[in-house]
Amino acid sequence: MSSSASRRLSNGRSPLVRKQSQITAFFSSPSPSPSPSGPNHGASKPSPSPLNPSARRRPPLAAASHSPPKPPPPPQEEKKGKKDKKERDAAAAAAPAPSAEVVGRRLRVYWPLDDAWYDGRVEAYDAGSCRHRVKYDDGDEEEVDLGKEKFEWATGEESTPPPRARKLRRLRRMSDTAVAKSPAAADEEDGAGDSTEDENWKTDAVSEDDSEVELDDEEDEDVAARSRKGKSRNSLLMSGSAPSTLDSGLTSASGSTISKRKKVDVGSLDCAKKFSFEAVNATGKVESEVPMNCDPREQTTEKVPTALTREAAERFGQRDAEKFKFLGKARKDAKGRRPGNPGYDPRTLFLSSQFLKSLTGGQRQWWEFKSQHMDKVLFFKMGKFYELFEMDAHVGAKELDLQYMKGEQPHCGFPEKNLSVNLEKLAKKGYRVLVVEQTETPEQLELRRKEMGIKDKVVRREICAVVTKGTLTEGESLLVNPDPSYLLSVTESYQHSSKKSQDACIIGVCIVDVSTSKFIVGQFHDDPERHGLCSILSEMRPVEIIKPAKMLSPETEKALKNNTREPLVNELLPSTEFWDAEKTVHEIKQYYSSAEKSNTVNDEQNSVGCLPNLLSELIGLGDRTHGLSALGGCLFYLRQTLLDEKVLPCAEFEPLACSGLINNIQKHMILDAAALENLEILENLRTGDLSGTLYAQLNHCVTGFGKRLLKRWIARPLYDRRAILQRQSAIATFKGVGHQYAVHFCKDLSRLPDMERLLARLFSSCSDENRRSSSVVLYEDASKRLLQQFTTALRGCQQMFQTCSSISMLICTEGSQLNDLLSPGKGLPNVSAILDRFRDAFDWSEADRNGRIIPREGCDPEYDATCNAIEEIESSLKKYLKEQRKLLRHASVNYVNVGKDIYLIEVPESLGGAVPGNYELQSTKKGFYRYWTPEVKELISELSKAEAEKESKLKGILQKLIQLFVEHHSEWRQLVSVVAELDVLISIAIASDYFEGSTCRPTIKESNDLDDTPTFHARNLGHPILRSDSLGKGSFVPNDVKIGGPGNASFIVLTGPNMGGKSTLLRQVCLTIILAQIGADVPAENLELSLVDHIFVRMGARDHIMAGQSTFLVELMETASVLSSATKNSLVALDELGRGTSTSDGQAIAASVLEYLVHHVQCLGLFSTHYHRLAVEHKDTKVSLCHMACEVGVGGGMEEVTFLYRLTLGSCPKSYGVNVARLAGIPASVLQMANEKSSDFEANYGKRHRMTKDKHVSAQSEDKFSAIRDLFRIVKAWHRHGDQAESLSMLCEVQKCAKVQAVED
Repeated sequence: MSSSASRRLSNGRSPLVRKQSQITAFFSSPSPSPSPSGPNHGASKPSPSPLNPSARRRPPLAAASHSPPKPPPPPQEEKKGKKDKKERDAAAAAAPAPSAEVVGRRLRVYWPLDDAWYDGRVEAYDAGSCRHRVKYDDGDEEEVDLGKEKFEWATGEESTPPPRARKLRRLRRMSDTAVAKSPAAADEEDGAGDSTEDENWKTDAVSEDDSEVELDDEEDEDVAARSRKGKSRNSLLMSGSAPSTLDSGLTSASGSTISKRKKVDVGSLDCAKKFSFEAVNATGKVESEVPMNCDPREQTTEKVPTALTREAAERFGQRDAEKFKFLGKARKDAKGRRPGNPGYDPRTLFLSSQFLKSLTGGQRQWWEFKSQHMDKVLFFKMGKFYELFEMDAHVGAKELDLQYMKGEQPHCGFPEKNLSVNLEKLAKKGYRVLVVEQTETPEQLELRRKEMGIKDKVVRREICAVVTKGTLTEGESLLVNPDPSYLLSVTESYQHSSKKSQDACIIGVCIVDVSTSKFIVGQFHDDPERHGLCSILSEMRPVEIIKPAKMLSPETEKALKNNTREPLVNELLPSTEFWDAEKTVHEIKQYYSSAEKSNTVNDEQNSVGCLPNLLSELIGLGDRTHGLSALGGCLFYLRQTLLDEKVLPCAEFEPLACSGLINNIQKHMILDAAALENLEILENLRTGDLSGTLYAQLNHCVTGFGKRLLKRWIARPLYDRRAILQRQSAIATFKGVGHQYAVHFCKDLSRLPDMERLLARLFSSCSDENRRSSSVVLYEDASKRLLQQFTTALRGCQQMFQTCSSISMLICTEGSQLNDLLSPGKGLPNVSAILDRFRDAFDWSEADRNGRIIPREGCDPEYDATCNAIEEIESSLKKYLKEQRKLLRHASVNYVNVGKDIYLIEVPESLGGAVPGNYELQSTKKGFYRYWTPEVKELISELSKAEAEKESKLKGILQKLIQLFVEHHSEWRQLVSVVAELDVLISIAIASDYFEGSTCRPTIKESNDLDDTPTFHARNLGHPILRSDSLGKGSFVPNDVKIGGPGNASFIVLTGPNMGGKSTLLRQVCLTIILAQIGADVPAENLELSLVDHIFVRMGARDHIMAGQSTFLVELMETASVLSSATKNSLVALDELGRGTSTSDGQAIAASVLEYLVHHVQCLGLFSTHYHRLAVEHKDTKVSLCHMACEVGVGGGMEEVTFLYRLTLGSCPKSYGVNVARLAGIPASVLQMANEKSSDFEANYGKRHRMTKDKHVSAQSEDKFSAIRDLFRIVKAWHRHGDQAESLSMLCEVQKCAKVQAVED
């Protein structure tokens, strides 16, 4: 960083640095510290701060000390000094920049921030950078460009004056640099005090110089910001300067050595995410140590380490390690238990009475909150700002890019308006955030002190929100990203046993989308490998998991670990926190039963009728204890995060599609975790995003809630022929006569907000007793934002209803899906009258402009009454004025308003002697007197009360209207559901236009007999994922595929060259069946199929090394699931089974699995393999041998393969792997050697495989191959022999040998 760049002066202050009376002193010691502005003898050191980094040693420079301020010079000396200064500046500008010849000379360098000169000596010169290294007399070193600096050569170089202490250092752009802000803005913030103790904190504060902050150029700031953001999460964040090495000493970029830094032990800082500091490696990064969870209740926010900048570590580390020793080895939880003791709770912290006594009232209040929530980051409200202190400040600096404030304690903050953004940032990164709101103003505190006679000096604060990645209800991502953030609670019927249970266990699951208030509850039987649970996890991808501590089986724990992506895990204590079914039923009734009915046991038992239908059914069945227990775990967690009363009143409950079974009747095809992943249904295997997925192909939805519904349809295709036919008909309608309606639908609703989430937010606002409570002190007008959401919701509902009503003209067939959807009062709720009521209640546009609702007459009787009262009072005042004009006999008598004095009777001066005695003179004006009378004063008092009552009614009118809106929540949810379904139907209709080649509506074969043979017949089948707009026309080769049905094999054994398209064909068939059972058109000329209940896919090679599972083990586990779960109506796609082990074992396993599926399960399937012997030897009418065709030529002495991608009958003789090696760029010499070895292997392959344990049989096998070799030799030498009689004789001999061997075989 250039020296000139660091000297740009600024009059600004940090927007977060307020006067010491409020924040800086918040964590100051109760006893005042000595002022650093006093005389300095080199012993005392000032407190480090971003505005005074000279109190600690900088990476490239040594430390400096303080000096007392210099007295101002006399006027004559000042003038003379200015003259000398100009002369020096002129001389310096004319002289050439000094270079190496000045090394060793003494000089004085001017520091503009200190307004002082400092003496030193030129130690060295770097010709490359044209910089001199100056060593000051106080020991500090600095590299400067003397050509750009203001300096003087010292006259007496021999004498060394005592070092001058500096008040402020030149600030470099670090992570803890303050950001400039105008003093006026800072003063505005100072007025937002939060308690009377703020006045006392000022006297307790460490006196610090409030001088202005010197900032670097904006370019340097940008570089530093990019550097900070670009660092690894597991490294210490460095400043924007060049990297330096920490070893026995520090070496800067220029090679100058700096004294070795003391290693700081910050393990006791106890941030919400653990961190540690080690020596910096050559890249300037530090490896972070993440402690493992030692307790089931220890939260997983510690998965991502929090690293401090090196400057912050030096600034705060030693102080925190000394002050907070109770966070280290002496740590205890709130009940005094140490780590390792039974029941130790790392979420809490024991604070000694001695430590609490050493704190101020504000400090004590913060530590009381923090000690009960050590696993969370506290957003602590102070005035208009949310503050982060101590270990939380490091999280704010690192993750939110906040700047540290002045003072020796870590401290940063942000304004109230940024709460939602910062909550979302931390929650998305895996932190738990505790929002502590101020619920009392300083004035209310004073009143409380007087009324109660207490000495409390700190305003009241309360926990008003607990936010995690699974409990986010507001934020930018919710407006942009439609993907849900699911919260999943899971339990099971597992009992600890030394022997692994082979029986299926019962899994209870509750899935919650807090942003839409949607619950999915149920339980199901699962196999020992938990394939059912894995399917749910792969589909939902929960971001947060709730489970009972130490109660789940290893198999379930493994499923949770391997099928999720770094979720936040919450382990609750069984029974007390993770409720059982009985406790859950009791608690759920409390939420839904009225206050009157909850008093008696009998009424509580009868209160089941007030529960949502699904909960009533679960309770009535009596055997759904695990599902109810999972719901109980969710309810407890939502209660802990203060969301239960917001989410439950208008919650929507859905049954879990447990393994596709509802009421013992299968309604949906099952796609397990392996199928979802291998077929890339919802996310691709390369990056985990949507590109190349079936969802991306079909997604043309215009609404966020439509996109979510489409994902559910794709993950759960239908297994009901009638429902599929209805969908096909609806989709065909939007492709035909309803095409224009579909276009208008997309156009009208393209700008619609996510109504499902917006409505859920409005529903929760009525029961929000937390942050939006009237007791919370807010400086931002929250009501304006709520009003905007309300009017947006009204307009959205109106738009949805009008759009649906226009499409209702398409209703033509009774019983069709569109008829069921769009019939008013049947599928489409009749909300027209409700919307008219709100339209008549107030002007929506005017409310948006004014930021408040002015209700029309008849909307609110109470408001109308106050308006009538005001009109009557004003009428009385007018009537009284007429009486006074008549009394004074002068028409010019009138009312005037002067400031706050209203309805003053203004009387001309000429009538001053005629006014009655009850006139009270209030003011005068030239030529006029102004009076009040007792009657006017009484009317004014009544008017004031009436207007205050009117204002009060106006403030409450918004909540009243929202409450009225929420009363119809079921209608609004139904309206959203109808729009979502229409959106998905239109999206699927549009998607068919993007298939390459011809498309058709699949024919679903009706199954009338259990003996019906499953069928899949496709003509010219294309690929469902490849889009016509991304491929050249005709670039994809379609194929005819026939599996099952009369006269056809039920299984295809598929061989062919590497890269020939075998795996592609398997995916084609599977994805086509999914499309067909969604109800969509498929890329084929014709398709006839039977319903498929389950698609099994074994494809690709991968391991779960962290779970101790090899590639082959994963392969066989998936195969075992196929063999145990497949039915006659399933489709099995096995890609290269058995390749994870030796050829003999792999081929044996593949042959056995194929035999079992063909003859025992009798399902449809495709079996691709490179075991060509398996294909040749398998002679079965139920198995069709096919291969992906290719053409083989010779080039450069090796085979060159041209892929035809055409499905052809018969098996392929070899896989041509050397050809793929050639395409991959393997060197020619290696290819030639591989080709030779391949030929040798093929020549001997048959020989080895015909050997048996019997030596005689082995010899016979050798004779067979000998005869074949003789035959080849005869054919080769046929044209070279002059006498063909000899060749014929040899041929006859070989024929005899072959006949003998054939008889023996």
